[in-house]
Order: sequence, then structure tokens, then C-alpha cells
Amino acid sequence: MSTNALKERLRADLKAAMRERKTDEVGVIRTLIAAVDNAEAQPLADFHERLRQAEPIGEIARRELDAEALDAVLAAETHSRLSAAGDYDRNGRPEDAARLRGEAELIARYRA
Repeated sequence: MSTNALKERLRADLKAAMRERKTDEVGVIRTLIAAVDNAEAQPLADFHERLRQAEPIGEIARRELDAEALDAVLAAETHSRLSAAGDYDRNGRPEDAARLRGEAELIARYRA
């Protein structure tokens, strides 16, 4: 799936979740959109190099992510939730662990 296709799907699902007042789903989808946006950002080192060379900065084009990079972003989001769910389980907070596992399942819908 292309970056644009994923972002369009996320935005459409965000609108639907907002209409249906699914606040947990809205939060997860917004987080995914932000994670993809962050992954598309150019490395800060490139910005600093352009400053050093006194180049005009202006608008810096975003990186185009391939399917593998997009899947890595979604996998990282899934992993962080499942890891935290395990921590919650070990600390006697099964409700919070279940919520995070549900978020991980939601993210799985977008993985290729």
C-alpha cells in the first residue's frame, strides 16, 4: 500500500470513528497518522547541513515511504502497545492491558 493510500484510508476511518463517537479508535488513528507523518520527515542532519551551506531552507519535501517502511512504522506501533500490555499484565492491570491489545488489533487492520 502506498503512503498516500494509507493516509487516505486512515483519514476516512478517522472521520467515521468521529461520527460514531469511538473515542478510543479516534485516538489510535490520530496516532497512526502522526507516526506516518513523522516517518516521512527528512532527517534533521539534512536540515543542519543546508543551514551550514547557507542554502535557502524553504519547504523541504517529505520522504516517500515504500510498503516495507510503512509496515515497519505500523509494526513499531503494534510492538509498543503489546510490550506495554505485557507490563500492565505483570503489574496487575488487566483492563489497561486489554485496551492496548485492542489498539494493537486495530493497527493490524492497516498492515499489508
